[in-house]
Amino acid sequence: MLRLLITITLCVIFNATPVLLAQSPPVAGPPQLIRITGKFIALPGQGIEQQLRPYPTLDVRIAEKMRTLHVQTVESLTDAQDGWPILRNVGAFLTFIGPPGIIAHLQSPEVTGQLLKIEGRLYIKDRVLMLNAVEPAIHSQ
Repeated sequence: MLRLLITITLCVIFNATPVLLAQSPPVAGPPQLIRITGKFIALPGQGIEQQLRPYPTLDVRIAEKMRTLHVQTVESLTDAQDGWPILRNVGAFLTFIGPPGIIAHLQSPEVTGQLLKIEGRLYIKDRVLMLNAVEPAIHSQ
């Protein structure tokens, strides 16, 4: 009888563990804080101009207006990951959302061709960058 009780207890303990783990919510942190340095361009370049660029371009939607962003650098501000692989799961499309002042600034024609540092939280699944700050970047080449 004691042997049966021990066996049942062990079965319940070891068989219940996967069920308990399956019911717990997944561990997820806040969206990654990133900085993109780049500039909005009129049209993607062709030929040698396109080959000289270190990164591809992103099609960016800003309040229903589409713009092309030539990405120079991408960096994470929350972990050690660096470079283009941060954006690998968003493909070539991203939506920028944020405070009205930042959105209005990014929609203005004056920012075309101007090197910018764009910071925000990246929601990969939704392909959204929630903007925190946009400022002119100092060209370091």
